Amino acid sequence: MPNKDLSNKWLNFAKMDYNVAVHDTSFHPIPVEIICYHCQQSAEKALKAVLAYNDAVIPHSHDLYRLLEQCAVFSPALMSFSTKANHLTDYAAVTRYPSHIELNETDMKLALDYADKILQAVDDLLNVQTPDGQ
Repeated sequence: MPNKDLSNKWLNFAKMDYNVAVHDTSFHPIPVEIICYHCQQSAEKALKAVLAYNDAVIPHSHDLYRLLEQCAVFSPALMSFSTKANHLTDYAAVTRYPSHIELNETDMKLALDYADKILQAVDDLLNVQTPDGQ
């Protein structure tokens, strides 16, 4: 039986992360690393929403490819996001602390695009599975 309540909570958190990322693009200077981090978090939480919906174990992992593999059991089409997931995964750690990696606005735009696509696919998937929008 689908766990709509828990999946909606995960999906709402995913949307909040994405909205924060989009909002932060208006800051000057643009906090590129923070935006990339929120994009990774958005995609991660969206994928965890799929697992929650299907009452699967939700791992304590930031590895989006690993999460995609788990989600693919329930929705194989999500594996089409594997390249995007691999790209975003690094932002879970490298953006939280000072590092030698310098990100730029091109990285940020790609992260925003990838997170948006994953979030939208999950939102569409869960809304199809939950026609009442719950």
